[in-house]
Amino acid sequence: MREVLERARAGGDDVGRVDAVREAIVEVGRAAQALHGMLLALVGEGDRLGIARGGVGPWLATVLDVTEGRARALAHDARLLARLPGVEGELCSGVIGPDSARALARTVKAVRATGLDPAVEAAKTLEVTRERGARAGLERVRVLEEQVAPGSIEARHARERERSFARFATCGEGQMHRCEILLDPVRGAVFQAAVDLQVAEMIRTRQFDGGEIVPEDVRSTEQMNAEAVTRLAQVFLDAPPEQRRAHFSLPALAVTIQGPTAPAAAVKNPAVPAAGMKDPAVHTEIPAGCARTVFGALVPAGRLPRRGDPRRHELVTDGRTGTFDGIALDHDPRARLASPGQRAFLGWRDRYCTYPGCDRPLTFALHAHHVVPFAQGGGTSVGNLRLYCTEHHTTVHHER
Repeated sequence: MREVLERARAGGDDVGRVDAVREAIVEVGRAAQALHGMLLALVGEGDRLGIARGGVGPWLATVLDVTEGRARALAHDARLLARLPGVEGELCSGVIGPDSARALARTVKAVRATGLDPAVEAAKTLEVTRERGARAGLERVRVLEEQVAPGSIEARHARERERSFARFATCGEGQMHRCEILLDPVRGAVFQAAVDLQVAEMIRTRQFDGGEIVPEDVRSTEQMNAEAVTRLAQVFLDAPPEQRRAHFSLPALAVTIQGPTAPAAAVKNPAVPAAGMKDPAVHTEIPAGCARTVFGALVPAGRLPRRGDPRRHELVTDGRTGTFDGIALDHDPRARLASPGQRAFLGWRDRYCTYPGCDRPLTFALHAHHVVPFAQGGGTSVGNLRLYCTEHHTTVHHER
């Protein structure tokens, strides 16, 4: 096998080398599967003999390069499979991989407290894996688990919903956005279907219609996925508040463009913050032909929707005040609450709760707080407003 590997790395277009690599992969893969089966058989026997005082699972974690959780799972499966007569030959044949072995072990576990014969049910699972693969075998096990214990699918789904998450972070000097999402099967299916539908249309239009509905730099499937996710977000932002079910919000793609009277140096909001409070963020001049997103990234202005497009929400500011979609930010200082344009400006300027040590972001429904209280004549202007989370907004009022 080493010779095949070295030959593959030598380069060239030798067809025989390609066939040799293909055959070697199959041979090594089946040998690895056979060794895994033998490992399960040996671990099962070792567990029966009591070779480790603290249990064979923890012991495996000390002698093999596996995590403790993986070692325990290996010992657990081996213990279940050891109860199946005649399964050792199948496990060591090289045809059954780790996932199929896992399906067999789960089959035994599912029926061991019922009147069903574990050997018969395992044989059915094995037949499915041989005909349609390990994934089909695991699906068969999930159906079996629901049949013998109704409600197991619902309980499993509840656990998967609890494990679901979505994380968003910036990387690459704060310019690139990283999204990591783990969803339960139901929400995952909805999300995947929405993305796949768009990508299929992009590919169909390109391959069969000879047209383009995506930018020229979007070529690979992964890039199309990124374009599709962005379009999903844009459709949501374009929808009316009633459909979005998010009334107290503005499209997050509101961009900031430095006004023509902006000073070259960095500017701070001139209002004096309350005692002990943080100053608003400092923003520097924006070069000609560029813009900033509300998250602070500098982007080419030409990449944004054109002026007049309902998707474009433009904040023109010198860092102190300005306009939002052509309307002065402080056009009504006697209004009791901050306007949508003022909240857009505060989101760009403050980014987070401005209380010392707090970094809760805009998603925490931050409050627009009057530095000089409205009841005492403080105007509703961006110079007199700060963003605070609910907790610290209460704290500031108590400190008064």
